[in-house]
Amino acid sequence: MLRVEDLCVDFGTGHGRVRAVDSVNLVVPRGAIVGLVGESGSGKSTVARTIVGMQAASSGRIFIGDTDVLAKHRVSRRERAERVQMIFQDPYSSLNPRMRVGESIDEVLATYGGLSSAQRRDSVAELLQLVTLSPETAALFPQQISGGMRQRVAIARCLAARPRLIVADEITSALDVSVQGVILNLLRDLQNKLELSVLFISHNLAAVRYISESIAVMQRGRIVEFGTADDISLRPSHPYTRALIDALPRLDDAGRDVLLSRPS
Repeated sequence: MLRVEDLCVDFGTGHGRVRAVDSVNLVVPRGAIVGLVGESGSGKSTVARTIVGMQAASSGRIFIGDTDVLAKHRVSRRERAERVQMIFQDPYSSLNPRMRVGESIDEVLATYGGLSSAQRRDSVAELLQLVTLSPETAALFPQQISGGMRQRVAIARCLAARPRLIVADEITSALDVSVQGVILNLLRDLQNKLELSVLFISHNLAAVRYISESIAVMQRGRIVEFGTADDISLRPSHPYTRALIDALPRLDDAGRDVLLSRPS
């Protein structure tokens, strides 16, 4: 579904130029969740923003399906938005505080859905139920609901565009620990139910391990290791990956770190 080839992103010009993303190659298969993990400043969010079109690439190619979305003459901004949508870290800042929840979702449906107003009302209710919210939530403003509920609204708004690919950028880091698991489980359920392709980005290796089938580890703008979730978490080969694992709080259960175990 997603194939990133030799992606480079530079900031600045001349002697002040900084290479934030350096020759990144990454694949997200259709219907899979791939994790991208690394510390703050490693270039993860720059990769995310470039994939969705919010940041210009210096070189490289990004294929969503068979289409290189960096070929500007082939893909309009609207077409790109229908192919890929992004869920942001802060659900409050990504929602218009002056718009009710239902209006915010309806705005996307009106742009991409081609539905009548009555059909859009029904779709708003269906999307809210899909993210385990009551249809009555549509009448509320973002500031009237909790952070976890706002993130679920942001996910519903993303799904309203019916994208082929979702880029989830640090979507649990602004939430209480007690709510993070709810959002991770919801995303896993939606991915299974809707056969979504997801690039899940986080600095939290435990969260990435829990939700992803394979993991890419990023350091200083480069992918330094890629493998299955089990191999990355239990048999890391790169010193940086081992350092990320060593930084996790450890709870030993018969010699195995339960924070790195995935549900069966």
